Amino acid sequence: MWTPNEQPVDSLKIKVWDIPTRLFHWLLVTAFAGAFLSSHGDRFLELHTSLGYIALGLVVFRVLWGFAGNESARFSGFLRGWRKVKGYISSAARLRPPRYLGHNPAVGWVVLLMLAMVAGIAVSGIVTYGGEENRGFWAGVFSFEAGYNARVVHALLADLAIAVVVIHVCAALFHDFLLSENIIVSMFTGTKEDEETYAERVSHIGPHERRSVLRLVVWMTAALMGGLALLYLRPAGRTDFLHAPQPKVVDDKGFAAEMKVNATWLEECAGCHNAFHPTLLPAESWKKVMRGLDDHFGEAVELDAAAAVEIERFLLSASAERSTTEASRKLLRSLKGLPATDRITDIPYWKAKHADIDEQVFKRKSVVSQSNCIACHPGAELGSFEDHDIAIPE
Repeated sequence: MWTPNEQPVDSLKIKVWDIPTRLFHWLLVTAFAGAFLSSHGDRFLELHTSLGYIALGLVVFRVLWGFAGNESARFSGFLRGWRKVKGYISSAARLRPPRYLGHNPAVGWVVLLMLAMVAGIAVSGIVTYGGEENRGFWAGVFSFEAGYNARVVHALLADLAIAVVVIHVCAALFHDFLLSENIIVSMFTGTKEDEETYAERVSHIGPHERRSVLRLVVWMTAALMGGLALLYLRPAGRTDFLHAPQPKVVDDKGFAAEMKVNATWLEECAGCHNAFHPTLLPAESWKKVMRGLDDHFGEAVELDAAAAVEIERFLLSASAERSTTEASRKLLRSLKGLPATDRITDIPYWKAKHADIDEQVFKRKSVVSQSNCIACHPGAELGSFEDHDIAIPE
């Protein structure tokens, strides 16, 4: 009795997938997986960007190969009209899909969708890298606002691509379940059984020997959970503040660059107390602070006119409106429509984020007060307030 995985001794193999198509497939899988896993934080930003360019190059190659490859690789070989697509889906729904040596009519359009999505992810990433990060070949070409908006599109398409990949893998498993043919292996070998050999093999498989429904459910569940793991379980280690840069701020031309700490501000302000990072207050609030130096939270501050002008110019150039950090944008958003305040602890977003912390925590000797940000946020001097870096001292 034949088992589902056995091949007849005289099995005839037909070349279906040429070497360029197979190389493209597995290189794209590697590039996409690597880019996705390196997308969390800036530590692997250069690797992430390089893999994105590689993915885009592979897509360009596949589009060209879609006209120059063998019959199975050409778009004309697997893109079919809606009638054939509908017919195939209807047959699959009845668990009786016909066998195709190359892509079936439904998967053919999925291939085109995946190429378009990868291209969209890569292009939006290039705009983000050049506009928001002000780096790479396209630095200075796109504005910060364009880069910021492109990041939203980039993240959305990446998440959608994971869903499409999971569906793609589940479809391959479904094919194996219904037709007793491992098409994933064929993408490695490039070959499939000819029609006569295939028909002879499956004719020996009894109903009780076919792939079990339980096996299909287990593997499809594993594929789904793998996709969810990529989306939600990427590790986020603590930031290495010894090597972390200052945040990026937007200049008058709309381009983002690393904030340069002003020496006068560092000496006159940060030298006297734990000065709040410039990105934590909007411009109007910093103006209010600088115009109230005669009563600076209960103390009079003496600064010569030139130093005061220099410090204020620095604070305005790196205010929350100019900042690219998450904390700045959320603080700013919560102040919309409210008058300027010179106390960060009065900002609605700050209050909401610290509402669950007992007042006694702020009175500890290790904390002292609500304004001592660096006690719990080791990246406060760099304008970094990521949740995974928070450490409340005893």
